[in-house]
Amino acid sequence: MNVALEVKNTYEDFILEKDIMYFRVGEHGLVSFHGKNYHIKKRLNTEQIQEMTSDSSFFKVNTDCYVNTRKIQHIQDGKVFFEVRGSESKYTSVTKLRQYRLKELVLQQKAEA
Repeated sequence: MNVALEVKNTYEDFILEKDIMYFRVGEHGLVSFHGKNYHIKKRLNTEQIQEMTSDSSFFKVNTDCYVNTRKIQHIQDGKVFFEVRGSESKYTSVTKLRQYRLKELVLQQKAEA
């Protein structure tokens, strides 16, 4: 009996809302996606970038960075943490102005769940 295993290539076929913690939009459509143990850079067109940045799962924390609100573990001192705090934790910075709004949004999502 032959069983074909479906192998998912995380670097090619990631699901934005499920696999990505945050992404940064760079010049000329270059987007850097950050997952749990990797980051991937892809060149996207303007329509694809607009679709991603308007997704309600992602919140703009500074000029070029959008975080996945469903992956946030903790927000403190201008940083958004995505894993357990410590030396190995993955995080990105957030402006003080947007930190308060992001905390409200995360608390609201946790209350709905």
